Amino acid sequence: MENRIIIDENLLKYILDNEAKNIVGKCMKRFELSTNKEDIKLQVKELLYEHARDLKSQILNASKKENKIIIINTEETGKEKEK
Repeated sequence: MENRIIIDENLLKYILDNEAKNIVGKCMKRFELSTNKEDIKLQVKELLYEHARDLKSQILNASKKENKIIIINTEETGKEKEK
């Protein structure tokens, strides 16, 4: 059960840099909107989880559209061989 992603290093750096700036901006906005630390803590936590899911989705979607990202799922490949 081995999953591998083969991705161009420059593309990965670009995606991660842009996404880091994006999530930091969203988190900082929560501090501007509220003074309730517990509320901010919950919102930032949810933002980070949501953003991680979005990033995963973007990478998987890009792998379907561009040749720069190749995702290999050997578990699925093994199932195809069994058929």
